[in-house]
Amino acid sequence: MSAFRVLVVIENDPDMRRLIRLELMDDPEMEVSGEAATVEAAIELMRGAETGLVILDHFLDDETRGIDAAPVLKAAAPGARILLLTSDDLAAEARRQPAIDAYLRKTDIDKLLPTARELLGLA
Repeated sequence: MSAFRVLVVIENDPDMRRLIRLELMDDPEMEVSGEAATVEAAIELMRGAETGLVILDHFLDDETRGIDAAPVLKAAAPGARILLLTSDDLAAEARRQPAIDAYLRKTDIDKLLPTARELLGLA
């Protein structure tokens, strides 16, 4: 059985990127294929790669916001599902953005793996 490619994107906190990777590594069907701290770096990583899931932070070091970047990322990887993972309550805003397929707060990190599995059709 082949692993699904998961790209951890636009998470400016290296500790949070590490935590996300550790949460997903528990599943043999998940593969974290790359990590990026900016939208631009994420798009470069996605070029020519088959990305099944993009995990996207909302608040970044630069002026880009995850909700605004979601359509750009979806255009770069049209088959990818996008999960907005952020510290703030942006559920209503995430529902209004068609490029975002799911939303989780960072306080609910224990729901990351089940949500990722659901988005990839593994649940």
